[in-house]
Amino acid sequence: MAGRTLVIGSGGAGQNIVSKIPNELNIPVVTINTGDHGSTISMAGGHVEGCRGDMELGWALAHDYVDDINEALKGYANIIVTAGLGGGTGSGSIPVIEECVLGQGSRMISVVSIPMHFEGTRRENAYEQMKRIIKIADRTILFDIEKMPSRGGGSLTISKAISLADEMMKEAIVRMYEMLDGPFFSTLSEKVYTIAYRTSKDPVKAVIKAMEEHLFDADPRYGKIIVTSDLRIGLSDEEAISNEIGNSTGIIPEIVSGTAEGEDHRILLFIPISYLSLLSSKHPQISP
Repeated sequence: MAGRTLVIGSGGAGQNIVSKIPNELNIPVVTINTGDHGSTISMAGGHVEGCRGDMELGWALAHDYVDDINEALKGYANIIVTAGLGGGTGSGSIPVIEECVLGQGSRMISVVSIPMHFEGTRRENAYEQMKRIIKIADRTILFDIEKMPSRGGGSLTISKAISLADEMMKEAIVRMYEMLDGPFFSTLSEKVYTIAYRTSKDPVKAVIKAMEEHLFDADPRYGKIIVTSDLRIGLSDEEAISNEIGNSTGIIPEIVSGTAEGEDHRILLFIPISYLSLLSSKHPQISP
């Protein structure tokens, strides 16, 4: 048995995100990409530089490498796959990865991002691709890059916003990887989530601030929020967090406290999104 969980970074954005995972965490990672980028699986022999937003080309290339993908997934119970939507390689390969995951009796968690509004057609395409992905994945975590500049009071540059989004997606992947050693699917019982992330010496303040900054349009009153921290949260802080979220949403959150000791809590919230509203909506979640 290879292990419980494998992380896959697909396409340029996905490969960049998983490259940020610290080696000392010993998280198994596979990358799938076109072009010569040192990927684990380099499609088209590295001679094709990207799919230029052509999801069908990405799908066809991934299908040509289905044996390699199956071999990479072999023995893992859970697969976390991350990609930026709106392009070709990442978006096109996810359905092929999902076929392989199903064939091996494993479960798949997708961590995907929607590009910014100025990217026009790519953003529209990403929304349609997102609908397909949330249907096939066991869980999907959504990020809208458009929401990142507001974290800096509107002062973040585009490159800084994308870099910060990649860092947050990496943090979500690491947190889920750790949670998958326990009752992950009953803890995150909804099909679709977004996240909110803040660091602070005071975990209660971090939660309050994060509640204002979730990274995809969501109603925090829709369902149970999962609060996670890399550090141990004291009982009094757990009570205060439960009261804060319970009073604002009417639903008591679930708190997954870390075991480490330290000064700055990295607080990450998983905020559920209505699956049916995403499938039936006409792009309201991605409007600027």
